[in-house]
Amino acid sequence: MMDKPIYRAIAAIAFQSGLELGDILALKYRDIKEEFEKGVTPLCLDLSRMKTDVPYLTFIGKWALSMLKQHLKGKKLKSQDKLFKIAARVVDSYFLRLAQKFVGSYEGFNPCRIHSLRTAFRTFLSDHQVDPLYIEFWIGHKVPEQQRVYISKTRESWRQTYHEQAEPWLTPPKHRR
Repeated sequence: MMDKPIYRAIAAIAFQSGLELGDILALKYRDIKEEFEKGVTPLCLDLSRMKTDVPYLTFIGKWALSMLKQHLKGKKLKSQDKLFKIAARVVDSYFLRLAQKFVGSYEGFNPCRIHSLRTAFRTFLSDHQVDPLYIEFWIGHKVPEQQRVYISKTRESWRQTYHEQAEPWLTPPKHRR
């Protein structure tokens, strides 16, 4: 139902990475440049969460990466350029219109709001018995120090864990291979 590549990319990234909208809109080309240009998947995002300044890693799987490539097609980006030149309120408004088309009238929070995709990230992984500490780490929550030692991994180890344990459940069935 999303008619523009920018919204498809934002939605796919939110769902596959667990990032919240503010962190997605803050992404700059330098955050993905090396792995993006080399075609590395899942693509690692090594970030500090804007809301809490908690450092963490998360990933963009092959499906979200394909949506991002569609959005960036034909664009010549410099390192400091944002991946998405759009305001959060514009994205929220788009998702509101989408909800009105998709679900009609509703009460309370927009059931199709962008934050629902972050929630879905956590729910899908929990439903498939992914280690709760991994989920907390990937969504940028502060993991208590006494537990953090148990999830100390290299970037490549995290990438493999994400690829095996998370990406299959965060990829729509028709895009799985």
